[in-house]
This record gives sequence, C-alpha cells and structure tokens, in this order.
Amino acid sequence: MNEVITEQQALHLYPELRTLVAARHAGWRFRELREDDEPVGIAGSLTRKQYSDTIFVYDRNHVIAARVLDDSYGGGCVWSAEGTDLEEIVSDLLGLPEPGMPNAPHLVRRSTLLWTP
Repeated sequence: MNEVITEQQALHLYPELRTLVAARHAGWRFRELREDDEPVGIAGSLTRKQYSDTIFVYDRNHVIAARVLDDSYGGGCVWSAEGTDLEEIVSDLLGLPEPGMPNAPHLVRRSTLLWTP
C-alpha cells in the first residue's frame, strides 16, 4: 500500500509539482488515472463558459495539455502541447490569455490523420 504524503513533502521530493499545486489553488480539479486498478497518471481540468483546459501527467517525462473551446464559441482544440517538461507545459497552458483577448489561441487545430476503429 502507498503511504500518503503531505503537499509539502511532495514538493520537497518533486519540486516540478509546484505548477500543479498552483493550478489546484486556482480552481483546477485533479483526478487519478487508473488502468487495471493501478495508477498510471493524473488528469487535471479547468472548465469555463468559453473553454476547458486539461493536463494529463503520465510521469515526470510525459505530459500532455490542451485548450478546447466550447461549441458555442467555435468548438475544437485551439492549443495543445506534449513533452517531457512538466513545468514548461503547465506554465505555458496557465499563461494562455482568455479567449477573445490579444494573443489568445483561436485557430482550431485539425487532425491530419484519419482515425478508424
């Protein structure tokens, strides 16, 4: 069984988590991702009227983040990043301007691959 540690202990062991702690204090919700009853990562989200921001952390070196506009504001993914630097990706996402503000992403990213089941 895993031992529960405090936020302070976690930040001491993994300082890069400070960006996720800042997000949580700003109203983000986080949940554990599990596969076959084993933890495989965490997912965080912040939903506003115009958009939703999401973060998926699979390990210290695999992070995915995205901003998706609500359908009534055009719908679709307008920003995404995947990489190995948790702090950089989360900071970039948290630093995005609100939709409609100068420099806010607004072009919907279209997939270039056809997915078939």
